[in-house]
Amino acid sequence: MLDNKTVLGIDISQSTINMALLRDGADGVTLVKAAHCPVPDGAIKDGKIEDSVLLSKAIKTLKDTNKIRARRAAVSLFSQPVLMQIIDMPKNLPANIGQFIHNEVKRCVALSGKEIALDFCSIGSLAQRGTSRIFVLATEAENVAGIARVCNSAQLNIEVIEPPILAYARAFYPQKIAGRFDCNVLMGIIQDNILTLGVFRKQNLDFVRSKEIDREATQPEELCYWLADQINTVIKFYDVEVSDSYPQWEVTVVADCPQLPEGVEETLKAKVDCPELSFRTPQNAFQDTFINQNAGSDHPSVVAVGLGMKLLDTDDINLGVNLLPLESAEVKSFKKHVLITANIIAALLLPMIFVSGALSMMTNKVNKNIAHIKRTEFIDDMHSLLREEAISDKQIISLSEGIEQMNKILESRHSLPWYEFLNELRTATPSNVRITELFSKANSKIYLKGLASSYEAVHLFVKMLNKSEYIDSASLVETERESSHRGLVSYEINFSLVMKKGS
Repeated sequence: MLDNKTVLGIDISQSTINMALLRDGADGVTLVKAAHCPVPDGAIKDGKIEDSVLLSKAIKTLKDTNKIRARRAAVSLFSQPVLMQIIDMPKNLPANIGQFIHNEVKRCVALSGKEIALDFCSIGSLAQRGTSRIFVLATEAENVAGIARVCNSAQLNIEVIEPPILAYARAFYPQKIAGRFDCNVLMGIIQDNILTLGVFRKQNLDFVRSKEIDREATQPEELCYWLADQINTVIKFYDVEVSDSYPQWEVTVVADCPQLPEGVEETLKAKVDCPELSFRTPQNAFQDTFINQNAGSDHPSVVAVGLGMKLLDTDDINLGVNLLPLESAEVKSFKKHVLITANIIAALLLPMIFVSGALSMMTNKVNKNIAHIKRTEFIDDMHSLLREEAISDKQIISLSEGIEQMNKILESRHSLPWYEFLNELRTATPSNVRITELFSKANSKIYLKGLASSYEAVHLFVKMLNKSEYIDSASLVETERESSHRGLVSYEINFSLVMKKGS
């Protein structure tokens, strides 16, 4: 039986799809099942989704083959570029913090001139400066739309999209971060040719940086030295620039990087001045979590586990960022795609049923007239019979011409594969968007009305509609924050259908 205590974490990298099914019970969080498979060739390229259909089929096949079922799921942010930044806010906070942060993010070269999806949260303050600090996560809006579309097509109810380092930190928190009040904790994550470094002080995230692996460091030893230099740079920065920095450090490096040499941990310990240094691979990183294991997989993905923990409210790292906002309870209760689909089909089929019924009634009427003439045994004279036959002939000719005209009209009508279109509409609807009305006006446009949890969710819906091969130029008519619906955003979207001439 599925419940809110059974959740699914999905870690997608350039090469592998990992799943972890978690359940929160009396004995704590348990890994119920884990599964993985390679990413199909051509599905992801250079940090971008190249073939969404191929990727969604692989995800669905992995889920169905391993009989993984969960109502709620979280997925890793695997598309590039990704911006993670800590911003020291001014003492006099601006009235519109969201707009201030958005303007700051737009200065990033990788995201300049692009539509941005972002989220942020407070991570405390700097006592010596008296300023508050904000952790910001941002990427291209197209990346979020692509991931959401892939997951919707794979029949997954996605509630969270976040980068791997946050999932790692959440999974490692009890054993690697909690209670470290007298030292700095540094985590280094290497995945998909990107190194992400995060420093935790007093159990809170204090520093974060992502950097592409140096292309010149191609040899295993060179790559190992490059990694040590990056870690030493961060430690030296704290020793010089942070006045209240602790002298002690604990370093954990998790690397999904086959180029690294076998003795990487010993090499790093020799190059990094930190006796408390451990090196992990995806095959043994699970040993640093507190999760009970009840799964047959030998190497469950820590990222997938950490993503699932986000949904179980075990987020001790207190980083409430999510590029796909949680859907509100009111939106969720009214999300009934099956009922909407049934109503649309009924509305579309009604005119066709009416035309067919009218033709049938006219044909039956003529047949009855002919039968009546044939059954008439008492006819006064031949002239009367001929007149009735002539009238019947005219009716038959008139009916034939009418049917022929009907056929021409029906043949000239444009048709649409409605089942595929409605299924496309279902998959294009984000989990935090509710459709309340679907109708057409005299101008033949289709109109959608409904509620969403945020303006960003509405814009994501429009972007996903425009990707459909059956929809032409979906545009947002209006949005408004509804005080009567617990702060939800009402919206209206219109679009034209791409019609094909019927055969």
